[in-house]
Amino acid sequence: MRSVAVLLLAAAGCAPAPKPPVEPAPPVGPTKAAVLSVLDSLERTFQNHWGAVEKSPEFAVLGPAHVPWLREIADANGAHALLALRVLERRAPAEKFSVEAKAILYSSALEREEEFARWGMITRNGFLPGVYGSELLALKEAAVPYLRKALFNRRRARVTGGEGERANRVQGDRVCDYAWVLLATMLDRPLVYHEDPRFRDPQIREMDVWLDRRN
Repeated sequence: MRSVAVLLLAAAGCAPAPKPPVEPAPPVGPTKAAVLSVLDSLERTFQNHWGAVEKSPEFAVLGPAHVPWLREIADANGAHALLALRVLERRAPAEKFSVEAKAILYSSALEREEEFARWGMITRNGFLPGVYGSELLALKEAAVPYLRKALFNRRRARVTGGEGERANRVQGDRVCDYAWVLLATMLDRPLVYHEDPRFRDPQIREMDVWLDRRN
């Protein structure tokens, strides 16, 4: 009997200690990739909301937890920076941007743009600003030094759909033409918009010289 008791005590002493309770994993917050995916959807469906991002289904997905990523994306001034800014202005107005920062974001977006209808339509009768064009014009003098850089950008500025597409194709509008027209509108400078770019280029150079003298 004594030997059996000793064996029982020895077995008890070798028993493994109970494992501590497993802590539940902390909830995973939103990722930058997820926020970029939502902004990409807003970009692709722009013609559905036409800049009124707060009315889009994607806007409802973005809450307070997404704000730090939206701010980082806007501050980086990359492909989705302007959309991130516009979402923040509606979702988190406490996130402030200086007028100079906005001018940089809008001017950079103009130079990267692939669909210029949202900036406006250029016709022989004048300039009809789109949603982005109106917001850029509202920045006034703050936008001038950043927009001026685009006067040297000869890349085609395409507009798709309707009569605007036909006029755009005939005129061969370029990024520099949009920059010139926006600057002339901001600064109340005269311009004559010819269908042939060869007659527009001297006026664009004159705008650049005038801005240099003005400073």
